[in-house]
Amino acid sequence: MSEHAVADLGELADLAVELADLRGTADDVLRHAWSADRFRELLDTGGAAYDPQLWRTVCDLGWPDVLVADTAGGGGGTLRQIAVLAEALGAAAAPVPLASAAAAAWCEQRVQDGLTLLIPEPARLRGPRMSGRWPAVRFAGAADRLIVLGVDDDGDAVLAAVALEEEGVELLPEIPLDHTPSATISFVDVTFCELARGTEAMHRHREARLREIVTAVAELVGIADAANAAATDYARVREAFGRPIGAFQAVKHRLVDQRAAVEVGRALVNRAADAVEAEGTHAAPLVSLAAFWAIDSLRSVPEGAMQVFGGIAYTWEHQAHVHLRRAATLAASLGSRSRHRETVTAWLTTR
Repeated sequence: MSEHAVADLGELADLAVELADLRGTADDVLRHAWSADRFRELLDTGGAAYDPQLWRTVCDLGWPDVLVADTAGGGGGTLRQIAVLAEALGAAAAPVPLASAAAAAWCEQRVQDGLTLLIPEPARLRGPRMSGRWPAVRFAGAADRLIVLGVDDDGDAVLAAVALEEEGVELLPEIPLDHTPSATISFVDVTFCELARGTEAMHRHREARLREIVTAVAELVGIADAANAAATDYARVREAFGRPIGAFQAVKHRLVDQRAAVEVGRALVNRAADAVEAEGTHAAPLVSLAAFWAIDSLRSVPEGAMQVFGGIAYTWEHQAHVHLRRAATLAASLGSRSRHRETVTAWLTTR
């Protein structure tokens, strides 16, 4: 093995230790600040499953600003670091908009006040005003500002910040499966604050969206991992026919397959995160590959966990439905499954 290869292995080992320490710290914080029981309490109210105090705690720790350069007051961190934090949030069933907020902060390169969300689809740009409509925007009901890309009929683009109190902005509240404060957002001739124009605007928005997807997939990895771990623990103690159900091949293989899906998802997140930060030509396909895996495989892990738990998983008091709700809603925010598949297919066939 060459000296260069040994050095690379040493760097990877150091990175693994650093990220493991970060995950341990995040888990400790969330253990004291949040629980799945608290999530169910919010569901019981019939309103939004959102705790402003939890979001303030996350903001005080600087998590949404990890991707902002340290010269701008941010954490100057990496996409792998924000992915670790997102995975911890997913495992803890913590309903906070880290993915969109962190992407918006990176896009503006400034520490955010309040909650700013990134809108993935462009608005119609006509002179100094924008119009558009976006259904089921997660956490829109708790947001203060939006980062939007406006494109006119000639293809010219403007990256803009829009305050939700602007005239012409309308929010129609929605209640998704996981009860996050979502809404359909409509713009009618809305004024905006310009952040960038032309190719720079399109580049920044595209790169921010890639970062949002990677972070959201990491959160889904955390949800799936927690669901499978809980089902595995249950399979060790629940007995049928005088044996733990985990000893039966059908249950054992399901749990192993689900664990494999989680580990593949985690590896894809890491690979996509590195590619996005390097701004390589293969970044977008790798992000689509991670998103496709999340929609196709990670989303189904909580469903499989419910099968292991059996009837108890269908009770309101059990945590299984919490993971199921969050996985389904988060997967739906990743975009079109078929579009991600087409992106990956085109990339693989031209390599």
